[in-house]
Amino acid sequence: MQRERAPYREPRFLGYTFARGLSLVGDNIWWIAVGWSAAHLGDPGLTGIVLAAAGVPRVALMLLGGVLADLRGSRRIMLTADVLAAAVALSGAFLTSGSATASAWLLIALAIVFGTIDAFYLPAANSYLASLLPPHQLPKGAAIRQFTKSVAEAGGRGLGGILVAIGGFSLAAYVNAATFLGCFGILLLVRPRFPAEPASGRPGVRQALGEGLRYVAGHPLIRGLALVTLVLNTVAIPMETVGLALKAQDLQWGAAGYGLAAGFLGGGLIAGGLLGTVMKTPARPGLALALWLVAALPGFAGLVLSSDLSVVCASVALWSLCLGPSNAILSGLLLTATRRDVLARVQSVVSVLSSAMTPLGTAAFGILVGVTSLTTVGAVCLVSLVATAVWMLATPAISRAELPRRSDAAVPASR
Repeated sequence: MQRERAPYREPRFLGYTFARGLSLVGDNIWWIAVGWSAAHLGDPGLTGIVLAAAGVPRVALMLLGGVLADLRGSRRIMLTADVLAAAVALSGAFLTSGSATASAWLLIALAIVFGTIDAFYLPAANSYLASLLPPHQLPKGAAIRQFTKSVAEAGGRGLGGILVAIGGFSLAAYVNAATFLGCFGILLLVRPRFPAEPASGRPGVRQALGEGLRYVAGHPLIRGLALVTLVLNTVAIPMETVGLALKAQDLQWGAAGYGLAAGFLGGGLIAGGLLGTVMKTPARPGLALALWLVAALPGFAGLVLSSDLSVVCASVALWSLCLGPSNAILSGLLLTATRRDVLARVQSVVSVLSSAMTPLGTAAFGILVGVTSLTTVGAVCLVSLVATAVWMLATPAISRAELPRRSDAAVPASR
C-alpha cells in the first residue's frame, strides 16, 4: 500500500496554499495603498467612507457567494474572481499613473468592486481546501493555511508600505494585479483531488440559500462555532486593535511604544500559527479550542488591566500566541464537521459574522469607551470571553467533538 503523503508534501495543497498566500500579500499591499491615499484626502469623514466602502458589498453578497460556490464549483469562482480582480487593479493603476494618490471617488468605486469580488471569492477559497486533502488531514491543512495567512499579511503590509513610498498608489496597484494573475496561473494547475458531489436536483439560488442557513441553525456544533466566531470578532478584536491604540494614547507611550506593542501582537500571531502547524492534531478539537481560549485569557486580562508597557507587550504576545492554534483548530473543525455539499455556504455564514461584526463591534467599542472608560469596556470584553470559554467547556457538541477517522477519508479522483 502506498504511504499517504503529509499535507506539506501534497503538490495540489502546496499550490493552493501558495496561491492563497500570494493573494493575501496582494490584498494587504492594496489596502495599505488605499489607506495611505485615503489618509491624504484631507477629510477624516471621507477617509472613513473610503475605508468602509468595501465592507458593504462584502457583507451584502457573501451569502450569495457561498451559494454559487456550492452550486457552480469553488475553483471556477476563484479563477473568475482572480481575473476580474486583476483587471480592476490594472484599471486603478492605469488611471493613477503619473499621480501619487487617487481621488476619493475612484478609491470608493474600486473598493466597492473589490468588496463585491471578495464576497464571491472568499467562500470559494475557504471551502476549496476540502477538495484537496482527505478529511482527517483537513485540520493540519487548515493550520498550515492559518500560518501562511499570518506571514502573508505581515509581509504584504510591509511590502505595501515600501511600494507606496517608491511609486505611490499606481505601483502598488500594478503589483497587486500581478499577484492576482499569479494566483490564476497556479489555480489552473490545482485541480480538486476530492471533488464534491454535485447538488442533487439543481436547486435554485433561494432554495440553496435557505438550505444553507437551516443547516447552520440546525447543526449544534456548526452553530456553536459560528457563535464563537461572532464573540471573538465583536469582543476580542476591537480590544486588541482600537483598545491597544487608545491605551497607548492614554498612557502616553508614543508611536514607538504603540509600535512595539503592536509588533508583539503580530509576532505572537505568526508564532502561534507556526505552533499550530507543528503540534499534533488534537483528537478532541472542540475541547482543545476551549482550552486554548482559557490559556489566552491571562494575556487578554493583562492587555485590559495593565498600564505597564512591558507587561502589555508580554500580555498581547501570550494572547496572540494562543490565538494561532485556536484559529487553526476552529477552521479545521468547521471544514471536517460540515457536509461537503453545503461547505461554501457555511463558510460564507462564518465570513459574514467576521466581516460584518468586526466593524460593528469596533464602532460599538469606541462609543462605549467614550461613554464609560477603556478599562470598563475592556473588563466587559474579558468577562464575555470567560463566559464563552466556560460555555464551550460545558457544551457537549463542542467539548466532545471528534475528528473523522482515517478510514472515513474520501476516495480521491483519478489523477
